[in-house]
Amino acid sequence: MTMQTMLTDPLAAMLLAAADDLLMLGHVQSDWTGLAPILEEDIAASAMAQDDLSHALVIYEFLGGEHDLDPDTIAFDRNLEDYRCCDLVTVPDDFDWSISLCKRWLVASYSKLGFDRFATIEGDIGQRCARLRDEAAIHVAHLNNWIIRLGTGSQESNDRLQQAINKLIPEAGMLFEPPDAGLEQDESFCCGRQEIFEEWVDQNIATLSQANLQGTFTLPDREAVGGRRGIHADHFVEQFEEMTEVRRTEPSAAW
Repeated sequence: MTMQTMLTDPLAAMLLAAADDLLMLGHVQSDWTGLAPILEEDIAASAMAQDDLSHALVIYEFLGGEHDLDPDTIAFDRNLEDYRCCDLVTVPDDFDWSISLCKRWLVASYSKLGFDRFATIEGDIGQRCARLRDEAAIHVAHLNNWIIRLGTGSQESNDRLQQAINKLIPEAGMLFEPPDAGLEQDESFCCGRQEIFEEWVDQNIATLSQANLQGTFTLPDREAVGGRRGIHADHFVEQFEEMTEVRRTEPSAAW
């Protein structure tokens, strides 16, 4: 089998979207190691970044086994347009903790719902994702608590979170962009796109309400094109080049 075979497989396209989100998010969020506002969150943020990378690896290993590809090759050696992550994961936070926190929260709640659905698939990938969803649920619970804690804290913390949410929400809907990979864009392929979007929104609105915050989420038109179909923003390209620098310098290096 070849890389192209994997990229045109419907299940692989959905799994790559999930794994690529976590690969890039883990890479970006690891920049906060040693810099989080308090020690508790420094440790938690670093641990979640490591979890994101390990969860991505679990999926790449499955895909590698199915398509006779090395997991490192899948993770680092694809063309830019073959990465299926949403550009939300690489939106620069400029070391603003409120943006970092809200971005991770939005992606984590989405990823958890994805693992819930992948876990229903019979066979190896279902078993893998059943294990991953438990750790993903811990991430979501932790982040929900911080959103509520800061949203109901001082006026400054509430204002900063609200500003971060306002900045990120326009990007967040593209989490639900169907990955292209030359596949038909029908409802069965999208795995209940409207249903999972509504569940994601209901969960997020419940948390925002408890935090005295507001947000309006919109599901983009199916024709809207972004990172899931390989049309990436400049900030993704910059992060990708940084992430793959060692791999390009030492092709035999393993993560």
